[in-house]
Amino acid sequence: MKQKRTFLILCITLLFNFSYSQNPEKKKLGIIFNINGPYRITRQVMSNTVEISNVEKKDMFSGAYKFLETGKGNPTERIINAYLKNLALLNVEIIQIKDTISKANDPIFVWTKREYINDDLKKTKVKYNLDYLFIVDGYFGIEFEKAGVFNGDKRTNIFLNNDLLNLETNEVVSDFNVGNISNVKKKNILSPPNFPNFDESMNNLLNDKVLPEIERKIKRKIVIP
Repeated sequence: MKQKRTFLILCITLLFNFSYSQNPEKKKLGIIFNINGPYRITRQVMSNTVEISNVEKKDMFSGAYKFLETGKGNPTERIINAYLKNLALLNVEIIQIKDTISKANDPIFVWTKREYINDDLKKTKVKYNLDYLFIVDGYFGIEFEKAGVFNGDKRTNIFLNNDLLNLETNEVVSDFNVGNISNVKKKNILSPPNFPNFDESMNNLLNDKVLPEIERKIKRKIVIP
């Protein structure tokens, strides 16, 4: 009888361990999106420097900016959905959070590692019981090419900086950029209220460049042990 009881306990233990090994607890990944725009972006052709500024009301492209700010012209929701869809393939529990991590783009070097030294991180980790934190900081807007006093092409522009942090150490374990530009057709460039040229350019930028790059970079750059 004692042998049967021992055998039963052993079977239950093995079954429990097997079940746990097949269903390990998922790591918790928090994600913060901080995507702003639309901005006026000026690219100097000679130096390839980029200047980002807020839009002034008197700007002749103010209607196009407004189109990109609201409704189907705004790329933010599509970008966020692409991240969430691809991160879900990593077999992690994803928690989208609204907390602000100050100086999110400015981790410091501690010896040879990039780490965030920030009280906000500890608060966020404890609040959501997170293992990792993924921060996406970025902007979008209309880019104007300048060559001295001459104006060049107009483009839609998206740039996203990505940092994955291990919250046990605050170390940046992966960082990468996603971004690109797409030309806006010159003919009838100002055509309210739907601004089809800007709509087409933003769609091409998202569908052909940015969204596929998000998928590629997440597959290659993010590994959750």
